[in-house]
Amino acid sequence: MLKYVCAVVAVAIVGEVVAKSTFPMPRLATSCTTTVVRRDIVSLSQAEQQRFVRVVREMHRRGWMDGFGSMHDHISHQIHGNDQFFAWHRRFLRHFETLMQEIDPDVVLPYWNWGTYWQNPFVDPVLSSTLFGGNGRSGDNCVTDGAEARWGRNYPTRNCLTRKFRYGASTGSFWPMRAVRDVMSSAKTHAQFRSRIENGAHGIVHLGLGGDFETMWAPVDVLFFLHHAMIDKIWAEWQSRDPQRFEHVDGYDYARQAITADSIMPFYGEDIGSTLATNGPGYCYVYDDLPAPPASLKRAKVLMAMNAAANATGSAPRRHPPGPFEPAAPAPAPGPVPTLAEPEQPEQPDPEQLDPAADQDDGDGDGDGASEKAAMRLYAKGRDAVQAEAKIVDFAPPQPMDAGWLRQRHYDVDEAMRMQQLVDGVVAQINAERRQNTPGPQ
Repeated sequence: MLKYVCAVVAVAIVGEVVAKSTFPMPRLATSCTTTVVRRDIVSLSQAEQQRFVRVVREMHRRGWMDGFGSMHDHISHQIHGNDQFFAWHRRFLRHFETLMQEIDPDVVLPYWNWGTYWQNPFVDPVLSSTLFGGNGRSGDNCVTDGAEARWGRNYPTRNCLTRKFRYGASTGSFWPMRAVRDVMSSAKTHAQFRSRIENGAHGIVHLGLGGDFETMWAPVDVLFFLHHAMIDKIWAEWQSRDPQRFEHVDGYDYARQAITADSIMPFYGEDIGSTLATNGPGYCYVYDDLPAPPASLKRAKVLMAMNAAANATGSAPRRHPPGPFEPAAPAPAPGPVPTLAEPEQPEQPDPEQLDPAADQDDGDGDGDGASEKAAMRLYAKGRDAVQAEAKIVDFAPPQPMDAGWLRQRHYDVDEAMRMQQLVDGVVAQINAERRQNTPGPQ
């Protein structure tokens, strides 16, 4: 039996061809001999990061990145703006990861946790020259630093790989994880959760990076797979809150037909149910800080109790299956990594030393020296309070996504507006807590 088939990639739409060249289609395994752990890319050692970069550069050299971009672009209307979104992209990521492992069996797809630097994404180490580079250069928007520096692409036209940050030198804010978890708590159905994440946390990253990343051929950029691995992890965390979610889906496809676990995914011809457990046959992975999906619903009640306890504390228990990819303690990101700690307060002069003469009576017997010292202390106290207040700069929420851009990409404008209100409220709460010096999770 062939390990995989190589074919001209075509979709089930008359006349549409997705890739202009042959492009491997690996078969999914029917069982898991090993379950690997997907980890935050900044937690990988420098050697692990370099190994991942070598593999994706080889995939680019072989033209596979163009194939992924073309494939995603041609069926974009079937996999966005409807409830095939999560399952189809999970399968797409697994296709990418399987091709990676054809080149190096020991490489696992990492995820990009853009929630870490959500208020200042342009200082995120993932967007630095150490990893995948930042904004495109002025004039042609070509990416010139990082692992994808001076990459060319052949789809949809021959050009360089581009990024064009939304606000010139800045992407604008992304979503804080607190807002994402508010959606996890409020969305009770798969359809609700998909719509809120796709039209909120997911879309703002695509729009913020701009260039090729805001198009439907965005998979020509490796960052697409890191971003969508984060979206997949968010779905997996929502699933972990109720074991029934590993068995059932709801909602509608692009043709407004109701979907179930038996519904077939575009292009792949596989049922949605095959994607629902990340550690199921053919997928064989878990995320580093999430519990593994249940082996069967016989354990549902036990798992529900475990998840309820985990959600009450705000984090899921760490459970990693045995295997060669057991994560070690997080290693520091290579190179200097900027932090978003509060700016260091400049040292203030000691009021006792503002005027050394103030400690001495001036000799006229009226005690003016002591009065002057007290006045200086009062002045310093008031000045310090004003300066401390002025140094707290509010975090900015993500700016609303353009309605025309949303419609062009089959997104839900009304849902995006509702999600804008949600994230605005969460960021306002974070700012209020920072001003009161009682910061919660961000």
